[in-house]
Amino acid sequence: MAENHKILGISKSDEFHQELKKILPDFELSLALNSTEGLKKLKEEPSEIVILDSRIEDYPCESLIKKIASKNPRSDLLVASEEIPEQGEIFLGCGADDLLQLPLAPEEVRIKVKKLLKEKEFLESCGLVGKSEELKKIAEAILQVAPTNITVSITGESGTGKELVARGIHNNSPRKDYSFIAANCGAFAEGVLESELFGHERGAFTGAISRREGLFERADKGTIFLDEIAEIKPAIQVKLLRILEEKTFLRVGGVKDVKVDVRIIAATNKDLEREVEMGSFRSDLYFRLSVVKIDIPPLRERTRDIPILVYDFIQKLNQESPKKILGVTEEAMELLLKYHWPGNVRELRNFLESSLVFSADRYIEAQDVLKYIDKQVQIERHLPVITGKSVTAAEHELIYQALLGLRKEISALRKEFLEERSSEPKKESKSVEVKPQVSLEEMEKELIDKTLKMVGGNRKKAAKILGIGERTLYRKIDQYGLREP
Repeated sequence: MAENHKILGISKSDEFHQELKKILPDFELSLALNSTEGLKKLKEEPSEIVILDSRIEDYPCESLIKKIASKNPRSDLLVASEEIPEQGEIFLGCGADDLLQLPLAPEEVRIKVKKLLKEKEFLESCGLVGKSEELKKIAEAILQVAPTNITVSITGESGTGKELVARGIHNNSPRKDYSFIAANCGAFAEGVLESELFGHERGAFTGAISRREGLFERADKGTIFLDEIAEIKPAIQVKLLRILEEKTFLRVGGVKDVKVDVRIIAATNKDLEREVEMGSFRSDLYFRLSVVKIDIPPLRERTRDIPILVYDFIQKLNQESPKKILGVTEEAMELLLKYHWPGNVRELRNFLESSLVFSADRYIEAQDVLKYIDKQVQIERHLPVITGKSVTAAEHELIYQALLGLRKEISALRKEFLEERSSEPKKESKSVEVKPQVSLEEMEKELIDKTLKMVGGNRKKAAKILGIGERTLYRKIDQYGLREP
């Protein structure tokens, strides 16, 4: 690994800085004595890794971690602390990527710095954008299977990026210099799909005035990606099985075998095992397609990816349009992290594309996100089915989004109440006790507390029901003092 990577150290301690210089002599090291200087340096010239001394005094450490994670999501963040067991989960919940024990241990620093850089390199080589542990595992799986000819099936909800993973496999394989062809099997009628995939001979059907190559022939020596594989009918499943076993097929209306050397990657948002049980998908084809399975978790289960996805999408959109999005406020980012994104990465991009129109030449603010969330919640409430969710999970998600939508109403009521109180004549003889309204935070605390009790304290289950990441849940538990005695 080339040691020309940029690292920023933030600490009030000159001793800390000197230690970093000794430990990381081959890296391009920049140092800041306080948070203001550190944030300025990050804005002027982003660093790949930030090493933050938690003993910083000019700014609350947790708030600084959140700011760096929100404003500079491409920078990995290592936080050094003397009290890792006590503070570690809090720092990780705020957005830190890993922790370092104080006083600094040279070998630990070097190992963790190189690990983060290697993971970043893996993600970039696979064309993946994010930094969650789930995405890093997917990148690792891509790089393991890419050099082989193994058939891979990719599962995940709609919009999670299955084609992106398939391209990552192709681009890291010996076939990378040949074609990568994607086919959406659910977009064609049965007869049309067969002709699209396998081609047809002249006169095979009305309108077939000449021989036509199918996608499999065009993908020869390369990779074909079959999305929505569960939608193909039994007759085409037989032909697909033959390609996998014998590498040959017949064009529609043909009598002569066509031989191809193609790697097949299949994807679906359905449960293929269940499709097999129901008899709509061949079991032998299922086993041939599922030699290796890569599952992409929904975006709500890998919220660490959201800030960097937002940053990346905004950069690309700004390059393509004369209008610009200046960025996202911290309050807006907090709401983006809490929203459950049923349409996953595709929905996030669509939101930002619409923001380019309605929030052009300014920052995306909390009210913009709330307006979008409120609209989506209204749509969901009128849907007959919440797809991909249990009834309990769906109810809790809708409740949680409804709580977010109450923010404006609560603020308006408070403002109206205070205005009325200020306009009333003051009475010296009596004092009036103003009862505080229930805040969004109090409602959120109660929802988390009830969910934890419902699942017997199982945080993983609670996080899944609430539609938030486990680290976010840990942070909320600490914030609201909900830890078990």
